Order: sequence, then structure tokens, then C-alpha cells
Amino acid sequence: MTTRLDTATTILRRSLLLMLSMGIGFALLEVGFRWFRWHQMGQIDAPGYPYHFMQPDPVYHHRYAASTTVEDRRVDYDVTYTLNALGLRGSRDYGLKPSGVMRLLMLGDSFPFGIGVNDDEPFPVLVQQALDAREAGIEVINAGVGSYSPILHYLTLRDRYLAWDPDAVILWLDFCDIQDDDLYARHLLYDDEGRVAACHSDYVNGRIDWGGRLLLRSAFLKYLHEKFVRSARKMQMLGVRGYLWAKLRGEDTKLNAVHMEGKRRARVALVRYDRFLMIRGAATPEELERYWQLTGSYLLKIKALLDERGIPFVLGMYPYGVQVGPAHWHDGRVCHMFEQGRTYDDPLPFELVEAFGARHGIPVINSYPSFVAARDAQLFLPMDGHFTPAGHRVLASHLLRDPIFLNLMDGLRRE
Repeated sequence: MTTRLDTATTILRRSLLLMLSMGIGFALLEVGFRWFRWHQMGQIDAPGYPYHFMQPDPVYHHRYAASTTVEDRRVDYDVTYTLNALGLRGSRDYGLKPSGVMRLLMLGDSFPFGIGVNDDEPFPVLVQQALDAREAGIEVINAGVGSYSPILHYLTLRDRYLAWDPDAVILWLDFCDIQDDDLYARHLLYDDEGRVAACHSDYVNGRIDWGGRLLLRSAFLKYLHEKFVRSARKMQMLGVRGYLWAKLRGEDTKLNAVHMEGKRRARVALVRYDRFLMIRGAATPEELERYWQLTGSYLLKIKALLDERGIPFVLGMYPYGVQVGPAHWHDGRVCHMFEQGRTYDDPLPFELVEAFGARHGIPVINSYPSFVAARDAQLFLPMDGHFTPAGHRVLASHLLRDPIFLNLMDGLRRE
């Protein structure tokens, strides 16, 4: 005769067996997806974002792997990166400044870092070589890290780079910085005095994000979320036909959906979904000014840090391929919903930054005219969109004859 205790024991055993089976199944799927992702990274045509040598960081959101050499193979390039103890480009580690040396610190993202080119080709390295040929005693530090923007520049400058005693700082703005700052602001943590303490991807608005932690750490769950949850949301916004048509055209379905939705509701959400909103021409001057406020506020925090120590601060700008000419960044346009054969030469993004600099006493170096003058050369990687070696040479050449940069160098020599 079966008792209630026997029935309960049987149910418990079956439940535990089911949970164990599900756990083993999940573990096998996770191992399989991690192997697939690792294997895919070794293929020359693998989509590598975020780059496989990028790691989460509990204070600065993310960083590159430290003290290593990385081979990066994509459709556009096959190159090697040497990374120092902080994950910055190059083999040199920086400590106390040598006597008689003046340090120029360059902050920025993957463009100054030099994604897609070898160690001797990024423009900060070319500038260093040119300065060495003219004179000794000026050291250029390339602190470019992929997807860094003013919030993360502020944290790393305050906590790390000021200890290197820089004599001048150039921050290279990217027109995607407004989206990056919008993201990082949600991950900020504050100390008891209300100061920004860290940017931690596990936290959203000060609270731990368990779902985000699982998605960040699980290749299998990330795949499910991308392929089913996100796809379902996009289909709801675009319709099945619109979703499939965007896929067939190779367009970014998320961006397509957001722009369609933007026709029916306030466009304030566009900055979170359109990485290239600032150069696309889809936002009004008033909207861009509103989106810019967060980025601008952290640029002013950086300026205040440097002003306290009497360190000159300069902003630098460079264009994307679609801003330079109709043939540049040709293969990567469709995915990001840029038209083939069109030049997106709206001066508004450059004017916004230059006006901000003028209001707050921050000199701005604008390299755009030099890229336009050299647009007959291949300056941008066709699919990836970063600078080719020729693009890096154009920016270095512009910098070495720019009046703002030359004045900055004269000031360093007089100190």
C-alpha cells in the first residue's frame, strides 16, 4: 500500500532528478556555446564585438587583457597587439616620470588604440616618432581603450593616470560617446560622499542586476536572449515581414525597429539604440544638445581635475568614413543603416563640440578637413570602419601641423 510519505518521497526524487538533469543539460550547453564562441573568434570572418581580449572591470567597466600579446584576425585585417600591465597599447609600462621628460597623455577609445593596425601604426605612435625625430624629452602615452568615453576617462584619469604626472592631456572624442556615456551612467556606483566611485556592469541604478550578470557570464543565455527575446521584441515593432526584410538586407534590426518606433513616440530613446545618432542627421540640434549634456558634464569634470593641477586640456575630433566620402566604410554601412554612395557631411556634430569648447575655454582640434583632403586614399577599413594605416597617418600629420597642438608643444618646451 502506497502511503502519502512514499508519494511525497517519489515526487521529491523525481523533482531532484529533473533539476539535476536540467543542470547537467545547461552545463553541457554552456560548455558547447563557450567552445563555439572561442572557436568562432579564431575565424578570420568572425564578428568580434566585443573584442575577445576585452574583460570586465569592477571599477572601470571593462579593460583590455594585461601584459599580453593578442592576435586579432578579421575580414579587414590580421594584426597583433602588444598590451602593457594596464592593458594599454604597447609594451612600455609607465611609472614615475623621468627627470627632464614632459608627458602628453592621449585619452580615447579604439581609434587611438589602433584597432586593425599593428603596434607601430596608431597615430599616437606616429606622433611620438615625429617628436623624437625633432627633439627629445616629450613622451606620448596612448591611453586609448575600446568603447571608453568621458565617464570612464574621468575615472581612469582621476584614479590612475594623474599618478603618471602628465604635463598635457588630449581627449579624442568619438561621435558614439554620447551613447556610451548614457550606458555607463546607469552602471555608476557612488561613495558615502556622493562621489562617483566605480562603473560596474553588474549594477544598474545602484542595485545589483542579477539578470544582467547571468547574461554577461553565460554564452548560452546570451544566445537565447539575442535570438529569441530580442528578436520577438523586434518582430513586434517591425512586424514579421519588416523584420525578415531588414534581415535580408543585412540591416541592424534593432536600429531599424527603434527608428520606426521613433515615428510613433518621443525620440529620447534613440540615443540608447542608435550608436551613430550624432552623425546620421536623424536628430534635431536641440535633441543632440540634450543628449550631449551628460558627456559634456564629464568633460567639465575632467577639465576641473586638470585645472587644479595646472595641466592643459585639449579636445580632439576625427570623422567616421561616412562623413568623409561616399566610398569610405563601404561594406559596413548597410548593417548600421547608412546609405551606400552618400556622404553624411552635416557640420552640426563638429559645430556642437567646437561651441562647447569655446564656451568652457577648452581648445578643440578638428581633423575633419585633413581627412576630406585625403579622401581619395583608403582611410577607413571597409567593413570594420576604423582607420587604416593611411588614416592614422592623416591624423598624425594633421596633428603635427595643427596650431593648437603646436602651441601645446611650445608650452611643454618652456616648462
